[in-house]
Amino acid sequence: AVVSTQSTGLKGGTQSVWVRNTQLALCSCMVGLINLVVTEQDFIANNGLFHDFQPIIFAVILSQAYGGLLIGLVVKYADNILKVFATSISIILSSLIGIFYFNELAFSLNFGVGLSLVLMSTVLYSMFPAKKKAE
Repeated sequence: AVVSTQSTGLKGGTQSVWVRNTQLALCSCMVGLINLVVTEQDFIANNGLFHDFQPIIFAVILSQAYGGLLIGLVVKYADNILKVFATSISIILSSLIGIFYFNELAFSLNFGVGLSLVLMSTVLYSMFPAKKKAE
């Protein structure tokens, strides 16, 4: 992903983040649509594409689209390491909410070790940022 964002000109390119996100989204939509038609052709023919879609499904889709735009902005205006930290912290927060609020997950030793490693690496990265190379 890092090579992709650097080679496509997402950072410092001439195109806006909105144009680049639209281009990347159209490519992924085409791949997903081809996969959908190949694997679920009979189901779609019999029931339709939006069979059993509830309003909550549309809310999840909009939430994912909004998150994708936010990630595009983070990559454009920050760096990829910051994006990885943000993603790791969001996964941890979601897991903690699942553990304590919904009682869905169990707190395990592996989760505790992973939690402490992510938090320590985030703190260390913010305390000692990488130095820019002289050009």
